[in-house]
Amino acid sequence: MTTTTYRLADEPSPQGLVRWAVDPLWPFFAIMFGGAFVSWPWFLVNAFAVGSPTRRREAITVAIGFLGSFVALAVLFKLDGLGLISARVVPYAWLPILVWKLAVTYWLYTLQARTFELFRHFGGSVRNGLPVLIAGFFLGPKLLESLPDFWALWLQ
Repeated sequence: MTTTTYRLADEPSPQGLVRWAVDPLWPFFAIMFGGAFVSWPWFLVNAFAVGSPTRRREAITVAIGFLGSFVALAVLFKLDGLGLISARVVPYAWLPILVWKLAVTYWLYTLQARTFELFRHFGGSVRNGLPVLIAGFFLGPKLLESLPDFWALWLQ
């Protein structure tokens, strides 16, 4: 006799990092307080912690997010270096990069939120993400100020 098991398509399958699972709202806030270099890797760790079935898609989204930021920033620096944009335009030219980072972060949040709610519903233990958020807020700028401008802006 064969046994069939019913499995939800987005049912979490927690891994070894399960004790570090946080609400995806914390990595979402981290983009505002710590930057992409705090937020996006935290989303990846959280995806593995809650056992997200979309963790591969989330990893690809993070890679595309960093790549898109890099390309947009490289174009902005190149245009500035060639003198094709004036100093008055630079703050406005930075806006598409900022919108890109926020859009990627929101997409990561929506991917992870569904699985997280199932994880919590089935008794998954959730940690408070505030300590990591505070550490990212205070340590992030200190780590970034030691980098050259391009790399600091890319990771910000």
